[in-house]
Amino acid sequence: MVYVLASAGIMALLVVAGVIILQVIVLTTPGRNQDIGSLGDLPSQDITLTTADGLHLSGWYVPGPRPEAIILVHGIHANRAYLLPQAFLLAQAGYPLLLLDLRGHGRSEGREVTYGYREALDVEAAVDYLAARPEIKHIGALGHSLGGAALVRAAATDPRLEALVIQSSFSSLARVVDDSFNTFVLLPKWPFAPLVITLAELKTGVSLDQVDSARDLAAMPPRPVLFIHSADDGLFPIHHAQQMYDAARNPKEFYFVSGLGHVNPISGREAEYSARVLKFFETAFAR
Repeated sequence: MVYVLASAGIMALLVVAGVIILQVIVLTTPGRNQDIGSLGDLPSQDITLTTADGLHLSGWYVPGPRPEAIILVHGIHANRAYLLPQAFLLAQAGYPLLLLDLRGHGRSEGREVTYGYREALDVEAAVDYLAARPEIKHIGALGHSLGGAALVRAAATDPRLEALVIQSSFSSLARVVDDSFNTFVLLPKWPFAPLVITLAELKTGVSLDQVDSARDLAAMPPRPVLFIHSADDGLFPIHHAQQMYDAARNPKEFYFVSGLGHVNPISGREAEYSARVLKFFETAFAR
């Protein structure tokens, strides 16, 4: 009987260990979707960016008559196609655009997700590309979810990013664990969260407290920031956006939407969204 119980206990521990390891892999591995959609009739160039840590990223450059360019940065498990609605809107207004696949996503190199920490290097590569084009005089960016975190981290040290739209993003990775651990992990938050997080930190080399958009916004030299967030976002509740808004310096704006979860808020709200975002960039670049 003792042998049976011991064997059962060992088997249970092995099963739990296997589930923990699987969850760590899931948390740190982006889902790769190579269906990048199409820009339709928009003129574009396929481009390859090289990050400071040596990865090659795939993207599009869309020329436009204005001297202000905008970088579009998607969220986790997506690719550049996710923000095509924003691309069509901004291109129609004359803005040159850069749409990229973040590392580990779409057709870019990379195998890990670090929730904005190393993805900031992807944004920096996009900024470098635009800054080297003589027709581009000013650079702004719009990022969704993970893309928003990457933008904030990049902008904290790069003044070339002059205007930011942070859409449906999170205030810090620690706050995400507090709010949404059981949404991402198939194990109870207690007692498993500390172990899962520690293993994920060891795997990626990035600690939980290194991803903190609210802290970065508080330290960032002032520049226009527009926060867009759904009051019904179940993944990153509205207090994430509120915490970032409170931390950011002026000038800043908050655009609440309702009736949506954690999705692209432009769908079904094209006119309202267009008015808010285009006015924001127009005002920001006029400063």
